[in-house]
Amino acid sequence: MSTDYLSLHPLRQALKRLSRHELADRLARVRTLSAGRGLRFLDDHSRPKLIDLASVPWILTQAQLRFFRGVAHTLVGALARLPSLYAQHPDVRAIIPFDRQQESWLRLSPPLGRGPLAVLGRLDSTATFNHAAWRTDFQMLEPNAVGVGGVHYAPTAGSVILHVFGDLLAAAYPGRRVVALPDPRRLLIEELEAVGRQRGRRLRGLALIENTDYTTGTDEFGSLARYFNHHGLKAVVADPRDVRVRGGRVMAKGAEIDFCYRDCELGEFLEMEDDGHRLNGMREVVRQGRLVSGLLWEFDQKSCWELFSDPTHAHFFTPAQRRFFRAHVPWTRLVRETYTTDPRGRRVDLIAHIRRRKNQLVLKPNTLYGGQGVVVGHTASQAVWEKTLAKAMRGKERYVVQGVARIQTERFPMLEGGRPHEVERSVVAGFFFNSTNVGLIGRFSSNPVVNVSRGGGLLSALMVQCSARRLAPRSRHCLARPTEPRLCSADFLARPTPSSLDVGHRGRSKIRRAAHEGLVDRNTKHSRYLPSVPTAASVLELEDSFQLK
Repeated sequence: MSTDYLSLHPLRQALKRLSRHELADRLARVRTLSAGRGLRFLDDHSRPKLIDLASVPWILTQAQLRFFRGVAHTLVGALARLPSLYAQHPDVRAIIPFDRQQESWLRLSPPLGRGPLAVLGRLDSTATFNHAAWRTDFQMLEPNAVGVGGVHYAPTAGSVILHVFGDLLAAAYPGRRVVALPDPRRLLIEELEAVGRQRGRRLRGLALIENTDYTTGTDEFGSLARYFNHHGLKAVVADPRDVRVRGGRVMAKGAEIDFCYRDCELGEFLEMEDDGHRLNGMREVVRQGRLVSGLLWEFDQKSCWELFSDPTHAHFFTPAQRRFFRAHVPWTRLVRETYTTDPRGRRVDLIAHIRRRKNQLVLKPNTLYGGQGVVVGHTASQAVWEKTLAKAMRGKERYVVQGVARIQTERFPMLEGGRPHEVERSVVAGFFFNSTNVGLIGRFSSNPVVNVSRGGGLLSALMVQCSARRLAPRSRHCLARPTEPRLCSADFLARPTPSSLDVGHRGRSKIRRAAHEGLVDRNTKHSRYLPSVPTAASVLELEDSFQLK
């Protein structure tokens, strides 16, 4: 067995040694505990529905945790460059478009300085972990830096699996202690506290901001508020329209708040204002830097992958980033009438290429989530493909086209009709990130689009615990402190030609994000924050860490 990954074969064998009656009993206990601990979402009729939980978890080693923290470092550093590139280059503004209304909000954001990124995000990936090729055999599908879910689901899923199958895990991996990843609810609090230290404000009151007009999708904020209140942090769930400024204090639901964690996106704020609502309270929260994720993370459009995958823009990024993009970022383009390069580097008419290469491509709405509107070419008829392409070209809702990724599958027993059955499901990983750490939760589905809101389930991620000495990374894997100042809204929005940005308003998804995350190890001995723009030293460290060819 390799020392840098853990095979799931011993656990599968332990499950097979159970009698059918005992296996069925354990799977039933998984469902009972999942229901009792709030693993549910709201269906299209706003009815609570239990989320299925895979009985075989991913189990990561410390080497894997360190490696994927480096992956997050590379991508977060590249994403943090986008505001500056947007300000300086019209071709970048054409790929990641904002209209004037959106910019009026973005200008409110204060400089971030050298401290925390004010972000809780997720990077979706095809990565799996129980095989020797885990370092190379994956692609990063898209970024999500605003409104990510799973902060409650992730620790809950891990706790259920450990409760029901903990004895089997101990027997399958003698000499190793398999434990839950650190609680992502604490990761959120640590990010808020770090922002508070930067702003000179203590974290005593928290508003969990969600749009109450939407009553479907993931359902976590109530559970999060109960958890935070139980642990001494006053938390309320509030709509953006509930936030007020009274006597210099920010209030929501009658409580004074210090910070807001949002599940709302900028497009939703604009829709509320278009409907006649005044969001002066939320504007003040943004001005004072008391919002996580901050508005500067609205650059998480899927089309930013075009900047990473098009050689035309390679000079914007570091050698290590470019090397990573070539290996792990799929070919992606914003759908429009243009000439570009295809995955082999040949110059092509983009629209003709999309029509001709249907079976190798996927069409996705640029700023929608929850799997809404995604069309996988090889599963769709030509008529559906042409209809979606025509919709994409009209421009009301912008689309991206992406090379189809090879989605891995996992096998595990599930309870169907009261009896256990072995099933095989497509799986994707979501790498959770804040300023200092990363985490993981998996999702599975029988459909090509893997998402809980489309009937998918959760796959928990656990880790092999090791001593404190081994948790400390070797120096060449540590992240260097940034030497460049953080980008701020004034920098990237101050330019002489705002009219060039008038590209049309696009609403964000009305389906809540069904991401599922968890926190991993705290490799922060030499650097507290992920740098927004990697220094030369950190680039060399990443090249060594990734071992990319």
